[in-house]
Amino acid sequence: MSGSFVDRLPRLASQLGPVAAQSYRLASRIANSIGAGYAVRRYEDLNDSALILICAPAHGVGPIVSALAKALQCRGKTILLCEGGGDSRQLACLQSRGAAVGSIDIIPGFDGQRFVAEGDKVAVREARRLVSQVGGRVDEIMTDKLGLYAAAVSFGGALITPLMQASLLCLQEAGMPKDSALKVVEALLRSSLRAYVYAGKRSWSGPLADGDQAAIRRELEALTAWDPELAKHYREAASLGFGLFGERAGLKNLDFIEK
Repeated sequence: MSGSFVDRLPRLASQLGPVAAQSYRLASRIANSIGAGYAVRRYEDLNDSALILICAPAHGVGPIVSALAKALQCRGKTILLCEGGGDSRQLACLQSRGAAVGSIDIIPGFDGQRFVAEGDKVAVREARRLVSQVGGRVDEIMTDKLGLYAAAVSFGGALITPLMQASLLCLQEAGMPKDSALKVVEALLRSSLRAYVYAGKRSWSGPLADGDQAAIRRELEALTAWDPELAKHYREAASLGFGLFGERAGLKNLDFIEK
């Protein structure tokens, strides 16, 4: 619960009812730590609640769902997975018993104010209502496309980090001090991001976008001589660029350069 948007709900103390967990002791700790709700000993004690929030990591959801399936009269209830990385498909057995199910997760980079939600319409609507209480926004995504959403987060985050490191290493190998190189990498990233937000794929620039074979060859030869692994990464990233924007460069691939 620590750091969850649920903990930030302004009316949590007056609206939260029973808190259940794998043990009464844990339920008491949760209720005490958030200063809201009251611990109960059994999942059956949640039956009077129309909305049930599950706050647990994805790997811990299974046992909770199994316990709820045995304990709850599901029809008419809405059950939301909150910020644990799971999704409504983990709640299928509760859905089959009549519950409206969904999940809500934070989108990185928005200081806890923007979320994605998926699942049954009733559950997504409930997610929007809750998030509006903390001044946040919810974007709905399709349940069967959750893997693509996760890939988008990786493309926009974790997969950019190796590219920044590669840029930094090249600058340092070329003789630039690390502190200066970091500033250049930051400026390049900021400039590319601003241009992309403004112009989309039209912002793709440089030798690759221009189809400048001589310049591309020079870069690849230098990389191959110094670090073949970075040269390989350059090829793969360039191939993706050609695949997405290649009509601008007039090139389809890097086959014109010997591997």
